[in-house]
Amino acid sequence: MATKQRKPAGDEGTTVNLPGVTAEFHRPDHYIPTRDDLTGAAETVRGYLPSGQMIAFYGGLGALAVLSVIEWPVAAAIGVGVAVAQRAGSAAST
Repeated sequence: MATKQRKPAGDEGTTVNLPGVTAEFHRPDHYIPTRDDLTGAAETVRGYLPSGQMIAFYGGLGALAVLSVIEWPVAAAIGVGVAVAQRAGSAAST
Protein backbone atom coordinates (compact mmCIF):
# COMPACT_ATOMS: atom_id res chain seq x y z
CA MET A 1 0.00 0.00 0.00
CA ALA A 2 2.55 2.53 -1.09
CA THR A 3 1.36 6.02 -1.81
CA LYS A 4 3.25 8.26 -4.14
CA GLN A 5 3.21 11.99 -3.57
CA ARG A 6 4.71 14.66 -5.80
CA LYS A 7 6.18 17.80 -4.38
CA PRO A 8 5.64 21.15 -6.06
CA ALA A 9 7.13 21.47 -9.55
CA GLY A 10 10.04 23.64 -8.40
CA ASP A 11 11.45 21.00 -6.02
CA GLU A 12 11.99 18.21 -8.61
CA GLY A 13 11.69 15.34 -6.14
CA THR A 14 9.41 12.40 -5.36
CA THR A 15 8.41 11.05 -1.95
CA VAL A 16 7.27 7.46 -1.48
CA ASN A 17 5.52 6.62 1.79
CA LEU A 18 5.79 2.96 2.77
CA PRO A 19 4.77 1.37 6.05
CA GLY A 20 7.52 2.37 8.48
CA VAL A 21 9.69 4.07 5.83
CA THR A 22 9.52 7.28 3.87
CA ALA A 23 11.84 7.61 0.91
CA GLU A 24 12.62 10.83 -0.94
CA PHE A 25 14.11 10.76 -4.42
CA HIS A 26 15.72 13.83 -5.93
CA ARG A 27 17.03 14.33 -9.44
CA PRO A 28 20.85 14.47 -9.35
CA ASP A 29 22.45 17.78 -10.20
CA HIS A 30 24.95 16.91 -12.95
CA TYR A 31 27.15 19.35 -14.78
CA ILE A 32 27.24 18.74 -18.52
CA PRO A 33 30.31 20.30 -20.16
CA THR A 34 29.74 22.71 -23.00
CA ARG A 35 31.51 22.76 -26.36
CA ASP A 36 33.76 25.56 -25.06
CA ASP A 37 34.77 23.43 -22.05
CA LEU A 38 35.72 20.51 -24.30
CA THR A 39 37.59 22.77 -26.72
CA GLY A 40 39.57 24.27 -23.85
CA ALA A 41 40.48 20.83 -22.51
CA ALA A 42 41.58 19.65 -25.96
CA GLU A 43 43.76 22.75 -26.43
CA THR A 44 45.38 22.18 -23.03
CA VAL A 45 46.19 18.54 -23.84
CA ARG A 46 47.45 19.49 -27.30
CA GLY A 47 49.89 21.90 -25.66
CA TYR A 48 51.55 19.04 -23.77
CA LEU A 49 51.87 16.64 -26.71
CA PRO A 50 55.13 16.44 -28.67
CA SER A 51 55.27 17.57 -32.30
CA GLY A 52 54.81 15.11 -35.14
CA GLN A 53 58.56 15.07 -35.77
CA MET A 54 59.25 14.15 -32.13
CA ILE A 55 56.57 11.43 -32.17
CA ALA A 56 58.36 9.92 -35.19
CA PHE A 57 61.68 10.14 -33.29
CA TYR A 58 60.26 8.42 -30.20
CA GLY A 59 58.60 5.81 -32.43
CA GLY A 60 61.90 5.08 -34.16
CA LEU A 61 63.65 4.87 -30.81
CA GLY A 62 61.00 2.41 -29.62
CA ALA A 63 61.34 0.36 -32.80
CA LEU A 64 65.11 0.13 -32.31
CA ALA A 65 64.53 -1.12 -28.76
CA VAL A 66 61.92 -3.67 -29.89
CA LEU A 67 64.24 -4.97 -32.61
CA SER A 68 67.06 -5.23 -30.03
CA VAL A 69 69.32 -2.90 -31.98
CA ILE A 70 69.71 -1.00 -28.69
CA GLU A 71 68.69 -2.11 -25.20
CA TRP A 72 65.46 -0.66 -23.81
CA PRO A 73 67.13 1.13 -20.84
CA VAL A 74 69.40 2.93 -23.33
CA ALA A 75 66.40 3.88 -25.48
CA ALA A 76 64.55 5.14 -22.40
CA ALA A 77 67.57 7.19 -21.30
CA ILE A 78 67.93 8.73 -24.77
CA GLY A 79 64.20 9.56 -24.92
CA VAL A 80 64.14 11.13 -21.45
CA GLY A 81 67.35 13.04 -22.15
CA VAL A 82 65.98 14.48 -25.39
CA ALA A 83 62.70 15.45 -23.72
CA VAL A 84 64.48 17.18 -20.83
CA ALA A 85 66.86 18.97 -23.20
CA GLN A 86 63.93 20.22 -25.30
CA ARG A 87 62.05 21.50 -22.24
CA ALA A 88 65.16 23.25 -20.97
CA GLY A 89 65.85 24.74 -24.41
CA SER A 90 62.30 26.03 -24.82
CA ALA A 91 62.29 27.49 -21.30
CA ALA A 92 65.61 29.29 -21.95
CA SER A 93 64.40 30.82 -25.21
CA THR A 94 61.31 32.43 -23.62
